[in-house]
Amino acid sequence: MKLRSLLLLAVLSFSAATEAGEAEHLRAQAEQGSRQAQFRLGELYFEGKEVAIDYAQALYWWRKAAEQNDPRAQNGVGTLYDHGKGVKKDYREAARWFRLAANQGHLMARRNLGWMHEKGQGFPVDRIKAYKWQMLAQMSRHPLAQPTLPLPCPLCDKLAKKMRPDEIAQARELALRWQPEDLEE
Repeated sequence: MKLRSLLLLAVLSFSAATEAGEAEHLRAQAEQGSRQAQFRLGELYFEGKEVAIDYAQALYWWRKAAEQNDPRAQNGVGTLYDHGKGVKKDYREAARWFRLAANQGHLMARRNLGWMHEKGQGFPVDRIKAYKWQMLAQMSRHPLAQPTLPLPCPLCDKLAKKMRPDEIAQARELALRWQPEDLEE
């Protein structure tokens, strides 16, 4: 029993040292400008894996990666502003970061923009734009699908129940014509 306890303690100590070593290794890479390491380090701080949860540190590292056009980090920065984690809640700033990631095809950033338009967070409620962003998110999931074919989109279907047929047609047309440079919102 005593030997088992000592072995378990040794394994746990090694595991903790390995995890701390990974965070330290990532930090060294992140400080040298690696956007992948910056994103991952921000993720560790956001989730509290290998380090204590620290939203300010998550923002710091994600912003560094986001400024290097990492769409995952841009979505992360948007998420922090959307929920007021480590920063003052600011829907307009969240939308700006989500839009940068959405322009690079980031599925969750597109979903987030759809939800923000649906709920009126940072924008007036606009189901047409909400539908457009949810459809674009769904198209991100199926990049080889023909855009003219209807894709299964449960979030679009939910929105469609509150929309007129002409609004749905308009939203679909906006999604089909959408270009990454569209920063109109």
